[in-house]
Amino acid sequence: MNKDCSSSMISTIFLLLLSFTCSVISQSDSCSTLLSVSNLIPFNTSSLTCVAAWNSEGFILRYAKAGPRLWSFVLSAPDSGTYVAIGFTPNGRMVGSSAVVGWVPGGGGAVVAKQYSLGGYSSSQCPPDQGDLPLVQRSSVLVSKHSRVYLAFQLGTVQPQQNLIYAVGPAGTLPSAGGYLSAHRNMASDTLAAPAAGGGGGGEGSGEGSENGGEEAPTGRSFGGGSGGSSAGGHNPVSLGSDFGLSSPRKHGLLMIIALFLVQSFIC
Repeated sequence: MNKDCSSSMISTIFLLLLSFTCSVISQSDSCSTLLSVSNLIPFNTSSLTCVAAWNSEGFILRYAKAGPRLWSFVLSAPDSGTYVAIGFTPNGRMVGSSAVVGWVPGGGGAVVAKQYSLGGYSSSQCPPDQGDLPLVQRSSVLVSKHSRVYLAFQLGTVQPQQNLIYAVGPAGTLPSAGGYLSAHRNMASDTLAAPAAGGGGGGEGSGEGSENGGEEAPTGRSFGGGSGGSSAGGHNPVSLGSDFGLSSPRKHGLLMIIALFLVQSFIC
């Protein structure tokens, strides 16, 4: 390998690594950082407890009991061109629960945040703008920033259901024009812990997780469909097929670096 070729290879790898690092940073959120969209959310977010809700999908949940009959929630997740959802269920299962779902529509349309009643496994059994959650009027909002979405809402209740479900739709697949959801790509369940006194940071979940504790459903079911679900103790749901925790943008970036390195090596 000659000197010029070696220098060119080093420069190429450096630039790719720099681009990859910037991409990862722009899509990151963690409980060790401040909520970057507080000014875009229509309620106070200064004292929210924060937990890494679903590591393999990059879900971060911030929440707090904001009053005697008021709870605040902000769910953060990577924007993969589909919907993200958080549901509240009396028994840990999808059917019979209600969920808040949000997505960024294509074509520059207004962002969407809706409640859904999850009455079954088909799209028609999960109608939009229905459900049992006591959503506070004008509190629900979806914010898109730096390749992440922030789904914020408030519930007017003394105590919400403590069993949670999370879901994410197929990458690049948005709900229909009427708001009906496609089958989810992945799903996990968790338990809502008591918020930290005075709010503040929570930390990474302590549970090891279990791959057989969630509700499983055959492919093709709406929201509860896809590849089934998984549950975990603490705040660390582990999903099936998590690809060692790498999000799609990170995997694509690493593959690009490896491919270009091999091409450069072959040419030189």
